Amino acid sequence: MAGLTSEQIRFLKEQKVHPKYVFNADGLSKSEYRVIMKELNKGVAYNVTPCQKEGHTLRTRSGHCCQCNTATLGFQKRNDSGGIVYIAGSLTGELVKIGFSKAVEVRTESLNRTKYAGFNDWKILYALNSKNAGRIETKANSLLHEYAFSVDYEHDGHWQDSYETYHCAYSKAKEFVEKAFKSENYEVEIEKNSPTEKYEFRNLKKL
Repeated sequence: MAGLTSEQIRFLKEQKVHPKYVFNADGLSKSEYRVIMKELNKGVAYNVTPCQKEGHTLRTRSGHCCQCNTATLGFQKRNDSGGIVYIAGSLTGELVKIGFSKAVEVRTESLNRTKYAGFNDWKILYALNSKNAGRIETKANSLLHEYAFSVDYEHDGHWQDSYETYHCAYSKAKEFVEKAFKSENYEVEIEKNSPTEKYEFRNLKKL
């Protein structure tokens, strides 16, 4: 999270805001960063105009100062949201991604149009629907942390970090997604399950 002050980093940690939800809005107007943040599923912008009350420079994508009013951080409720948990794969990058979406078809188009992590050949390989999807996605990403691989990529002229991307086989990612919902006995409905050898990448753990 380069560009953030120590105070801002401390605030985000206290509010349990994961770095993947933070967006560098330097040089962008509210109308501009609002659209981009929604597309990238970001919740907090920094390098924005200071708020009038205290001069804070962390805002939600709606433009509200989240330091003056932490209640505006409602996007964190995603952890308790129902929706779709998906596994996507990129053959070019030899990466898999675990994510959350309300409409997985739209997410497929978005990943490729924005060249997420620098690649535009993302394919949804697996998808489940559950009222506990937010919790399942969070748990699965936590289980896969050993294989995490963050990539810097350019989006609309700004550099972003990819999160929830892993150097591992599709079967490994699927194993941890299943472990995430089975360990808590969450009810799920499998909407897509496309095992394919092409996405059985090497399992590379972080050093």
